[in-house]
Parts: sequence; structure tokens; C-alpha cells
Amino acid sequence: MKGKWQGATTVFLVLAIMLIVGACANSKQQEGQQGNGAEGTAGQTETTAQASEDETATTREYTHMAGTSVIPVKPQRVVTDWYYGQLVALGLKPVGTDDYVWKNHPFIEQAGTESIGGSMEKIIELKPDLIISWGADKYEQYSKIAPAVPLELSEGPVESVRTFGDLLGRQKEAEDWIKAFEATGEAARQRLADKISPDETFTIFTVFKKELKVYGFVNMGGYPLYEVLKVKAAPKVEEIFRNSKEWNKTISFEAVPEFAGDHIILTVYDPNDEGGETLKQLQQSEVWKSLDAVKNERVHVVKFNDLYNDDPVAVQHQVDLLADLILKENNQQK
Repeated sequence: MKGKWQGATTVFLVLAIMLIVGACANSKQQEGQQGNGAEGTAGQTETTAQASEDETATTREYTHMAGTSVIPVKPQRVVTDWYYGQLVALGLKPVGTDDYVWKNHPFIEQAGTESIGGSMEKIIELKPDLIISWGADKYEQYSKIAPAVPLELSEGPVESVRTFGDLLGRQKEAEDWIKAFEATGEAARQRLADKISPDETFTIFTVFKKELKVYGFVNMGGYPLYEVLKVKAAPKVEEIFRNSKEWNKTISFEAVPEFAGDHIILTVYDPNDEGGETLKQLQQSEVWKSLDAVKNERVHVVKFNDLYNDDPVAVQHQVDLLADLILKENNQQK
């Protein structure tokens, strides 16, 4: 009987010890879960607070050629002395721009943008939240009025738009514009595909006052002609300007045959009738008359200002403008 009682007592003690150990384990597990929950909540709160702070931030630092400026995250009232087209491409109409751009850019709408006319007082009156300038010459003056960013962009329109998308907090608008621009180029190339031979060559000449200049792959129609429409440059143009920092080169009348392609794009900068006189001399020269492009009536005369600007808005218009000229000439020759 004693043995049975001792056995029962032993079993009872073992069960009691197991219950106590299990209770302790459950208690620690609950404490651990509560501790993890507190840490998780704290981490989520910190992350949420940071996200909220990022979303509500109204300014940020922007590093540029003259240093660093604290600028609006998404500027609304921008003055620029040059980069009108980059702003408009992103859906932001500048409140003010340089007098030359305002008067001479053929693809802008003046309404909604005022000419600053080189006047600091006018810029102050416009109350900009950001001033974007070509170069840093006036950076100190501009930065006393509003946050200022000086830039010297020499890249094509796609890279230029991306730069401004980052600067203005409009990255999505930048990518949307690029897609539309690429579609414009593709459509224009399709229009030309069966109209000109891949071997036909092109050259851009500009009568600039008393000089004659030949242009490469950047401005005066070079980018839309060669890089977007992808027509072939004359061999000498390819040799001189491909992979070169030169945008243009002044040449003599005698050198024209070296550069002239099967097609010529010709513009005239004619202040004070100087360009008009030089053009007359060129067109009357035997060198000019001997060119195949002249004999075959493949000289396309374009207004200087239509090709002068190389901002995104201008280049997008120039793609269709140049395609239309080439197609018009092709139709006339049939």
C-alpha cells in the first residue's frame, strides 16, 4: 500500500513540475511576442514618420555648376533667361523669360510668359520661386531674388528633358515627353522611308552676316536632321563633326563643294542686310551654280529662327518641318 502511495505521489510531482515549466515557457513566449510587437510598431512608426516627412518636404538641395542651392521640390513660378523649351516640354509655362527668346522663338506662345528684358526689377515683380539661367554670370544677382540654378546644357533634347525632369520634380512628365518625341521621329522617318535613297546626303549651310558656315550634328537643324530623321550627312560633314566638340565651321566659298551633299539646308542670318548681301554673292558664284544640289533644285531654304533654337520644343517642330521640306521637294520633282 505504501509503495502504491509513493508511486502515485511521484507521478503527481512529475505532472506538477511539467505544468510549472510549461507555464513559464508560455509566459516568456508572450513576453517575447509583446516585445517584438513593440519594436515592430516603433519601426513602422519611424518609417511612416520618415515617409510623411519626405512627402511634406517643400525644399531640397540641388548641386549645380556654381555650388548648391535650396530649391522647391516642385517649382511653380519659374523665370529662365534661356531654357523656355525645356520647361514647356514638361508642362510648366515659365512666368518670365529673356527678351530674345520671347521675341524670336517661333514655336512659343507668348501669352502667360512675360519678357524680363534683362531687368532684375521685372524678375522681382514676377515673384519666382526658382530662376534657371544659362551659365553662372548672373548667379549671385539671381540668387538674391530667389533660389537660382545655373546650367550650361549642350546635350540633345532627350537628355536635356531628363535633366529638367529631375530639377523640377517632373520625372514622369519628362518620360512622357520623351515617348511622344520618339513617336514623332518614328512617324517622320516612315514618311521619308520610300521617298529618299539611303545613299542621298545632306548638308546644312548658314550665311551668317558676312560669313558662310557649315553645321554638324547639334544645332541649326543638325540634331533633328541627322539624329532623328537619320538621313546621311555629306562625307566631309561626317569627317569633321562626328565625335567632335565643334558645332559649326566657317568656310570659304571655294570650300563649299567639299562639304555639299545631294541636298542642302540653307539659312540666312541677316541683321542690317549683311547676310542678304553675302547670300547674293554666294548664289551668283560659279562654285554655287556648279553644285549638284543646286542643279537638281535640292536646296531647301529655311528661316534662320526656325532652326536656330535647339530646345526640346523647337527640335520637335523641326523634325516635321524638315521632313515636310524634303517631301515637298520630292513631290515637285515627280
